[in-house]
Amino acid sequence: MKTAICLLSAGAAATALLITSSASAQYQPPPPGYGQPQPGYGQPPPPGYGQPQPGYGQPQPGYGQPQPGYGQPSGYNQPSGYNQGYGGGPPPPPPPREKPPGDMMSLRFDPLSWILRGRPALEIEYKLLDWLTVEGAPMLGTQPMIFNEFDQSGYGFGASLGLWLDGKAFSGYVLRPLMQINAMHYKTDYTGPLEADEYNDIKHTEVRVGGMIGGHNRWDFFTIAWGIGLTVDTNADNPDTALRYSEATAWKIHDFGQVFSPKVDLISRLSLGVIF
Repeated sequence: MKTAICLLSAGAAATALLITSSASAQYQPPPPGYGQPQPGYGQPPPPGYGQPQPGYGQPQPGYGQPQPGYGQPSGYNQPSGYNQGYGGGPPPPPPPREKPPGDMMSLRFDPLSWILRGRPALEIEYKLLDWLTVEGAPMLGTQPMIFNEFDQSGYGFGASLGLWLDGKAFSGYVLRPLMQINAMHYKTDYTGPLEADEYNDIKHTEVRVGGMIGGHNRWDFFTIAWGIGLTVDTNADNPDTALRYSEATAWKIHDFGQVFSPKVDLISRLSLGVIF
């Protein structure tokens, strides 16, 4: 019994010793100075601490003053068509397109020149200024409808300026200085005897210089152009040259197409066309 009691006592003592040793091993004392206030900690701030520094918080020169050009209109951030009208109504409509200038050209044809003289021409006239136009007239020589005693053929070109007295092209009265170059060929079937300066086959190039006064009447795009004037054939060297078409009759060159002489001709026009 005593032995058992001794053993229990020894075991309890050993157990207590073991617990004490374990607790001592886990707990370490704090290092020196632990929990002591650091040097200067809690001491009053140095002199001048918290005082405003020189110039700190003071307005700098020019600070808050408008800078040159600031707020002045410039290309940046200027109103434009993008996002216009936000909060201010719809944007303004775009400007209307300018209409292209009208009445710039006229095309005409003179049927009487074809019927009476066998010289149909297409008149092409273009506006340079409100009061000034230029005209080109290609011509094709054909058989006149009122003459059958000779054959006529050829081609030519005429050019003129239009000086519009009312200051508006293709309207009112016009003066036309003009020039024509026509390469013509006249031929007959006559085979009898020929006198001096008489031929049954003549080729002649007319170089005509002259002028015309006329006018235009128009209804919308349709127009009628008329005129009358004189030209002189500067290339008619021998006015006695004649075209014989029968034993009894010989015409001086161009007598059938001219009024006053083989050199001077009365010209006219009555043209129908359009303006656009």
